[in-house]
Amino acid sequence: MKTFDLAHDSAVALADCNNFFVSCERRVNSDLDNYPVVVLSSNDGCVISRSNEVKKMGVKMGDPYFKIRDILAFNGAAVRSTNMSLYREISAEVMSRIRVYTDKAEIYSIDEAFFNMGISNIKDAVSYCRMIKKDVWDKCRIPVSIGVAPTKTLCKLAAEYAKKNDETEGVFRMDRMKYMDMDFMSQFACSEIWGIGRKISAKLAQYGIRTSADFIKKDEMWIKKTFGITSLYTSWELKGHQAYFLETADKPPKSIMVSRSFGKPVTAYEEMLDPLLCFTVSAARQLRKAQQMAGKISVFISTSRFDEEKYYANGCEKSFISPTSLDSDLMACAEDLLKEIFMPGYQYKKCGVVLSDFSDISAGRQTTLFSEENEADEKKLRCAYAVDSINREFRRGVIKPAALFDAPEHEKKWAPKSEFKSEEVNKKESQLTGTLRFQSHSEDFVS
Repeated sequence: MKTFDLAHDSAVALADCNNFFVSCERRVNSDLDNYPVVVLSSNDGCVISRSNEVKKMGVKMGDPYFKIRDILAFNGAAVRSTNMSLYREISAEVMSRIRVYTDKAEIYSIDEAFFNMGISNIKDAVSYCRMIKKDVWDKCRIPVSIGVAPTKTLCKLAAEYAKKNDETEGVFRMDRMKYMDMDFMSQFACSEIWGIGRKISAKLAQYGIRTSADFIKKDEMWIKKTFGITSLYTSWELKGHQAYFLETADKPPKSIMVSRSFGKPVTAYEEMLDPLLCFTVSAARQLRKAQQMAGKISVFISTSRFDEEKYYANGCEKSFISPTSLDSDLMACAEDLLKEIFMPGYQYKKCGVVLSDFSDISAGRQTTLFSEENEADEKKLRCAYAVDSINREFRRGVIKPAALFDAPEHEKKWAPKSEFKSEEVNKKESQLTGTLRFQSHSEDFVS
């Protein structure tokens, strides 16, 4: 194979942390290394991370905890509640180690990062990635699997193959000999392909397309006409032609949502207003951090979807004449919207706020020429940024709107359940890009 071909087949790599939330819990408590472990979602509702031992029990991602509680207890499994502050901190450490070994890295999610391997002094991509894997384990105590390939889509498949096959020792290079071998590619179901997923794979199955090999063989124009341009790009990527390049620049978010399921049902309007304002302030803080202003706010509430006899869900939105990112403006609007949709007599289990229709103010704010409120708004905005800076320094919401303060003995019914939460770590400003929002930060304003 020519030198150019070798470089092409090792252009991109994906580092994927194995069972990341479980691995974080094991780092905090090494006694869990020899036990099956599961991590539960907010309110300890369902499984969102499993150790390999739990996977062998037949426990699936998303299984409700109440259905598998007895199975876990019988097998001596350790159960942990979500601890996002811990996971964000460890993720930032892992990503910083990966950046040492490359000139370009794209943090794709809290436990995944694409990085450039097209560097001239890398002679053996597999050996180089094994060195990265060892360094991440030594420095962060987090196991990772690494896939190397010419495209991002093939990288995802390569990383999954490395994770599931022990003979790879956690690193697999998907070279041309592999991705052009239809027998090899037939082991990957369409639902496992990045960019396809379950819904499109179900439609593909109607045409007899069930594996990546089947998908590769289909006519490209038929794929574009039937499933759209994104599926065509996926076809190109599976054939070794890059359609998606590394995105190293931070992109501003298109919307921000903060929501939470309540620990206990909420019935009174005042009890619902408290979490909604809390979530609104959290969303506003994220908005200012991204240097954006919102032109629209949406509010939604709902009872439990399992309560079929008395189910209620509703939402409404409002557009601003002038975009804003101030707590006071957003809170006042959220309260007005809640009054429109709140119905007494229901047991509410969830509410949330969504900010959208953003205006970028990173290079300055566009104002009207003759508005007398411009100077006052600028002062309020500078004050808001100062408050955000202080809260970051103290790693919690020490300064917040008066509406969010309660008496020390006051119990917040909406606070989520965390019966199995590991020891809290000191919160600190994450090194992760601000455009990645893995979990709402509303917990910063609970206490």
